[in-house]
Amino acid sequence: MRKLLYLLLPVILMSCTNYLVTNRQSTSKTIAIDSTIINDSSVENWINKYKVGLDSLMEVVIGFNEVAMVKNDPEGNLGNFVCDLLLDFVNRNLKDSLNGYSCIVVMNNGGFRSFLPAEEIRVKDVFAVMPFDNTLTLLKISGKDLLNLAEQIVKKGGMPIAGFQILANATTLKQTFIKGEEISENQYYWVATSNYLANGGDNLTGLLNPIKRIDTPFLIRDIIIEHYKLLTSQNKAAFAKIDGRFIYE
Repeated sequence: MRKLLYLLLPVILMSCTNYLVTNRQSTSKTIAIDSTIINDSSVENWINKYKVGLDSLMEVVIGFNEVAMVKNDPEGNLGNFVCDLLLDFVNRNLKDSLNGYSCIVVMNNGGFRSFLPAEEIRVKDVFAVMPFDNTLTLLKISGKDLLNLAEQIVKKGGMPIAGFQILANATTLKQTFIKGEEISENQYYWVATSNYLANGGDNLTGLLNPIKRIDTPFLIRDIIIEHYKLLTSQNKAAFAKIDGRFIYE
């Protein structure tokens, strides 16, 4: 009997407890964003304060182009210009990271969203060409992977490159040279590219298995801007041409 009482005690206590059940309701309302919304002048003034400063920075003249630079396949002078200056940047500022191995540059025309005119170049012009915050990445790969990369570039109809030369027949790679010598499968090479391509963009499988990877903090857009400033400090104008680094026979 006592054992049964102990078993029933929790049930008895629960039955004597009062529970308050609350039925909560929520409502929603759609607010149209149209001319009936009154502008907040304090917010507009806050935005304009920064907009004026940003607009003035975008209008700063940083250099001059002797010719207009446009993208093209298999080779365009815009791609040549950007790839050459990236290779120059790597050789001047990141040479110790290369450990004596040759470095080439590969970019993609899809990353260039505009052109550079044959006139004064302003900061906004570079932003128009490179609106994305792509950074410079260095990849150490085998000669075998580099040849695979070159084959893919040929099949795509060409891509912006620097530091090496590609000879092709239709969609078939014939020869690839770096500093006048053919690429060796048993050698190692560095590829300077954007973090977008290094992360698998454009399906360049030749870049997906690097022996070593260095992600730099340098925005490619900023490297271009600093290159123009460097040329200006030397009283030089920017110039780029088609030079036969990519040849279809």
